[in-house]
Amino acid sequence: MSDVLNTTAADEEKRPVVKLRGLKRSFKQGDTVIEVLRGADLDIRPGEIVALLGPSGTGKSTMLQAVGLLEGGFEGSIQIAGREASTMPTDERTSLRREHLGFVYQFHHLLPDFNARENVVMPQMIAGVDREIAEARSEELLTALGLGHRMDHRPSQLSGGEQQR
Repeated sequence: MSDVLNTTAADEEKRPVVKLRGLKRSFKQGDTVIEVLRGADLDIRPGEIVALLGPSGTGKSTMLQAVGLLEGGFEGSIQIAGREASTMPTDERTSLRREHLGFVYQFHHLLPDFNARENVVMPQMIAGVDREIAEARSEELLTALGLGHRMDHRPSQLSGGEQQR
């Protein structure tokens, strides 16, 4: 019997949602080649919180670019949700990123003319989610983030921390 058919919920929780293997990235600066990542491995499992720490210039942002499928030029394997992403065409990487990845930017990018709920609904609708489903999901997410009572507030009416969430 196939391993896929024997997969349990416990197995799914152990399986990495992000898996990097042998990740390499270098940049050319004049005649010098700067190796930023030299065969990095990383597993991130469901529910894990991961921090990348290190001095400036050690490849933290470069690794985040790889995990986020935001740029190419990497050697090695990048798997997201069990799918090999390093060799995918751009449109497939975009779909995979939209469906499985989320970013918390250092600076919040909310549309000032829309309230919190609308700022959460809009990207879902752009991704093709039905409006009613997007609105229900938005309320659920905002409530889970402690913003249930602030859904109708515009970004200028939210604190920096509330905007970030």
